[in-house]
Amino acid sequence: MLHALKGPGDIKASGDIKASNSQEKHAGPHGILKGEKNEIWHPAEVKTIEFSDDQDPRETPEYEMKFKQSVGTEDVFFGMGFKTPGTASCEWLSIFINLPSEIREKVELSVESEAIDLRSPKYRLHLPTPHPVDPNVSTAKWHTETSTLEISLRLVRELDGINF
Repeated sequence: MLHALKGPGDIKASGDIKASNSQEKHAGPHGILKGEKNEIWHPAEVKTIEFSDDQDPRETPEYEMKFKQSVGTEDVFFGMGFKTPGTASCEWLSIFINLPSEIREKVELSVESEAIDLRSPKYRLHLPTPHPVDPNVSTAKWHTETSTLEISLRLVRELDGINF
């Protein structure tokens, strides 16, 4: 007589709980999330940024993002460090925002952990960052000759302690 092998999927809860294939609705934070039609994500699982600039007549300035590394001699000459040329080994994110015909005193900048917000009489920019940043370590510098704002943001990532 052959016995079927059992695996982890064969474990059932004891008591009066029905099997997981039932259509019973569960409540609470651990309930089953079911989206509309064939959606992949339930709205509760998606982080949304509520920002609408449809009513704002100010234009969005041109900007450029660059990743930067803090490189020492052990990384350059000896190859002893764990850093690679990829963005995963970068500690800083520099954002250059071009604000032609604007002066420094009229520019307001707010740096949050996941976005920057720049406002001036002519320009408006709300920019989510690709990784969380530390607003307390970040700096900003105004370049008068080009009317450019350079923002250096310190990246905060989960595995930075292991990678560096």
